[in-house]
Amino acid sequence: MATKLTFVIISIFLLLISCDKKQTDLEFEKSVANEIFPALLDSVFHDTRLAPPPPPPPNSEWSDSIAIKWDESKMIAEYEKRKAELEKDTTKLVIAIVDSTYQINERAKKELIDFYKDFEIELDTLNIKKSYKINLTDLKHADKFKLKYRSEFPATSKVWKNDYDFHLSGITGFSRIQFDQTKRFGVMISGFGCGRLCGFSGLVFIRKFNGKWIIDKIKVTAIS
Repeated sequence: MATKLTFVIISIFLLLISCDKKQTDLEFEKSVANEIFPALLDSVFHDTRLAPPPPPPPNSEWSDSIAIKWDESKMIAEYEKRKAELEKDTTKLVIAIVDSTYQINERAKKELIDFYKDFEIELDTLNIKKSYKINLTDLKHADKFKLKYRSEFPATSKVWKNDYDFHLSGITGFSRIQFDQTKRFGVMISGFGCGRLCGFSGLVFIRKFNGKWIIDKIKVTAIS
């Protein structure tokens, strides 16, 4: 009886240790995601209120009477003026954040090894298939942004309707992070939507440098 009781106690103890380890791993991943988020949002954000000057038409160099007059300097000046106006605008730009993390895929894992091949990394084997709910209050960001959950908006393309009492600047989110075994390198999936046919998604390669997590590169994998 004593032996059986001892076995039960040991089993419970090992189970508690395992649960603590998983919690520690998840909290570490969340802390990395929260730390990298300001740089991530800054990298993917596109202000649709500021359209860049269009390229000159193919016939802009023609010299006949039907040639299109192309005043590039005027367009650039108007662009810079509009940019300066928006920089002074204190209106909060609302960003919708997908409520939970995406799943990481096998392609991302292979790309992580290839991108950091000079470091000869090996993948962490921790199971990261399960998503977790993103806590908006943990995400630091520039003061010009205000974050809302994606679930607060219509689930379809109607999300881009124009009758909000604020400016919806875009939709973004991110996946679980695939780390290497040393937890100094990682990859996540993210992107940015700015309209019905405006947006992209890609792989975000991150690493720890001088004690801080930085983005090395965002590799675009899909665009619309």
